[in-house]
Amino acid sequence: MSKTPVSILQEMMVKDLSIPAYELIHDGGGSHVNTFTYRVTCNGLTAIGMGRSKKDAKHEAAKAMLKTIAKHRGHLQLPASPAQSPVRTPLPPVVPEVRRIPPNEPFVNAVGVLQDLCVANNLTQPKYELISEVGPPHAKVFTIQCEVSTFKETGVARTKKQAKQDAAKQMLDKLTNLVPQLKTSCDSETIQEENISEEIVKTRYPMLSKLPISKKINVGVKIAEYHIQLKNQFDNEQRQDLIEKLSTITSSSENSIDETYVAMSVEKIQELLKSIDLDMIITTVPSIKDKTLVGMQINTSPNIVEIGLGNTRTEANLDAISKSVNTLIDRLK
Repeated sequence: MSKTPVSILQEMMVKDLSIPAYELIHDGGGSHVNTFTYRVTCNGLTAIGMGRSKKDAKHEAAKAMLKTIAKHRGHLQLPASPAQSPVRTPLPPVVPEVRRIPPNEPFVNAVGVLQDLCVANNLTQPKYELISEVGPPHAKVFTIQCEVSTFKETGVARTKKQAKQDAAKQMLDKLTNLVPQLKTSCDSETIQEENISEEIVKTRYPMLSKLPISKKINVGVKIAEYHIQLKNQFDNEQRQDLIEKLSTITSSSENSIDETYVAMSVEKIQELLKSIDLDMIITTVPSIKDKTLVGMQINTSPNIVEIGLGNTRTEANLDAISKSVNTLIDRLK
């Protein structure tokens, strides 16, 4: 078993027919951050060691004495002891600095604002976690981490509530700096300022309640959840109405290879997509041999992209329409 500095010093002094004399000169003071100090005397030489416990302080004093003896006798410096003194009481962690809020700075409920921002922009809900709690009972310092999607920010304060507010404030600043287009709750304040009642709005704009939520920036949406993003923008009644209208287009076009009819179908689809705030782009793709290829894209999240194949452009358009509409229906179900 490897020897500690106390054991090595003891054996060295026994060979010289003496023993080390240890004296506790500071007992820690009784505070929550105790520090003990030992003084050891050997053959007229003195060394001092400090530690968070008496045992640690005694080991440090013995180590300092071994260095003093080696220097006094002109010996080479002793190598470090392979057996380090066990630290039973670890040193207290560094207390982070708490940001002081100026007295003239108005209070902003950053937690609530961040929550509204995430809802308005289709972001994952904020998650808060207490990651650090240091300091004495009368002066605790808390560190709370805020997580939104893959972003993480921390807040430090004297209370958990204030640390949570600070973390939310840091996250708000990061998100608004990264994506300036994010919507805030101020968009809804315009309606409140005009004092328009809900009944008047419904009377003047009967189709307003039928429209889906405007397209949002899908920041941080998991790829595994893409297929439900479009579906979640509508209630059951709206989705069923859209599915029925789309199904009518596909069923009536199965046996209709007519240029005029295909053009009318494209126009119907574009009008229907416009009512739900979507666009459709049709592109001619370089043909393969004697076949015609047509690409059709609908800007959902992610985009629906289908390729139509036919002997003529009309047939290719019809094939692209059928595939695109069927895919859109699957996303709405």
